[in-house]
Amino acid sequence: MRKIQQALAALVLLSASGLLIMSATAYEFDPLGNKWPGARTTIYTGIPGVSASGVPWAQAYREAAESWTNQTAFTFNIVPDFLDPCVGQTGSGQPPDFRNGAAFGSTICGRQFNSQTIAVTVFFTEFNTLGSADLVEADIVFNSNVPFDTYDGNQRVDRVVDFRRVALHELGHVMGLAHENTALAIMNPSIGNTFTLQQDDIEGVNVLYSGISNCENRPVTFGWVYGDLNAGDCLIQDLQQGGSDDSYVDVYTLQVDQPMRVTLDTVTSGGLDSVLLLADMKLDVLEIDENSAGACRPRVTANLPAGEYAILVNTYSNNTRPPCGETNTGNYRMSVTYESPSMLTLNGRQSFQGGQVNALFRGGVTRNNGQTYINRVSSTERFDVKGEITVDPNHRGQPGFVVVAGITPEGEILVKHPNGDFVGYRPDLELVPVFERRTLQAVESIDILKQFVARDIGVSTIDIDFLIGYGVDSNPNELYFHQQPINLLVE
Repeated sequence: MRKIQQALAALVLLSASGLLIMSATAYEFDPLGNKWPGARTTIYTGIPGVSASGVPWAQAYREAAESWTNQTAFTFNIVPDFLDPCVGQTGSGQPPDFRNGAAFGSTICGRQFNSQTIAVTVFFTEFNTLGSADLVEADIVFNSNVPFDTYDGNQRVDRVVDFRRVALHELGHVMGLAHENTALAIMNPSIGNTFTLQQDDIEGVNVLYSGISNCENRPVTFGWVYGDLNAGDCLIQDLQQGGSDDSYVDVYTLQVDQPMRVTLDTVTSGGLDSVLLLADMKLDVLEIDENSAGACRPRVTANLPAGEYAILVNTYSNNTRPPCGETNTGNYRMSVTYESPSMLTLNGRQSFQGGQVNALFRGGVTRNNGQTYINRVSSTERFDVKGEITVDPNHRGQPGFVVVAGITPEGEILVKHPNGDFVGYRPDLELVPVFERRTLQAVESIDILKQFVARDIGVSTIDIDFLIGYGVDSNPNELYFHQQPINLLVE
């Protein structure tokens, strides 16, 4: 099924799950993979009234929600107001209100309880971009014909039902858990002596909302990323823990350390028809595309705050003829590029000899003398590659040196010599290849490339990384530098 078509479907479905009055790792999910985007939702807990034991129903309901929040990857945001769960339900003549209410009722919003049902969760879903359905509303009706109280321990012999354990069970349905028939769990289909969350319940939620960890994933930084979609890859239904989408997907993670505009492009070979998605780490999709760059090339652009993000390179279901390319399998090259108003802070402080340093490294590519920084340029554009080091206070004022190195796609290390040329690094001849000697100031600025045009040296496409570093003359074999490179992508 095509991802874009799914995104536009927005078909609302209605389902219900309940808890029976008879007397459950084997956790069960809704077979459609229904769950909340972002692993969170808001519930209204203000159920009026007080139990015979003196505990307000609202307090017991809130405590049940807090148990799930405190012990799993899911978060219930709690609003202490009352919300009628029947507002917007089927048969009311109103659309869903997209809010999660709870109350006691003698019927399920006009429909009769059967003789053994204690409570029912009614939920609405919408198809999403990943081939499953997002939960968008879940309401709970507790059967007011059943005698309730609040207590711990075994069920009482007078058949009075503990409200809190029923609330725990129904909130499990709210999150997308189905009944569990084999392992001890609060999600057993019949009420029993279990009154707290069990390991099976906790693991079920954590797997359902484990996001990208359901598939093998690989950290990436800026530049080119090579991959392929083929048999044996993770499937969207694996990633989602449900749903019907059996298309292949590769999962990457991107760490963004400062606000910036990020663009992702893919170029495919072998007729692969690809789809590109950008999501948060809970797989809440932020952007999706299949052809905006033309010629069946997906491109995604987003302004991102600092944080970690998931990149999904996807195709189409194996039983669907791709609409743009020829096949669901094949190779691709993805470009990861950025635009920022300032140089990037370069993480991962390193040294030749394992020394510690309180220094800060920054760098980037600019076409406008530092008004903005990027990493992608065309072969005909004139640009600078700049680096900047905030020197450790202990080294300021000392005689020292700065170093510039480039790493080619083949892994060759080039170092910049005082004459400005980049030459192959020969560690057998020189341990630390000095570019310039300086009395180290608080901030050292370094011109890696200045007013450079790639075509002038016959380069039309390249992905190269630069590193900068410094040392002091009193310890000439030690070099302090960074791990995250300054990327330059010419394409």
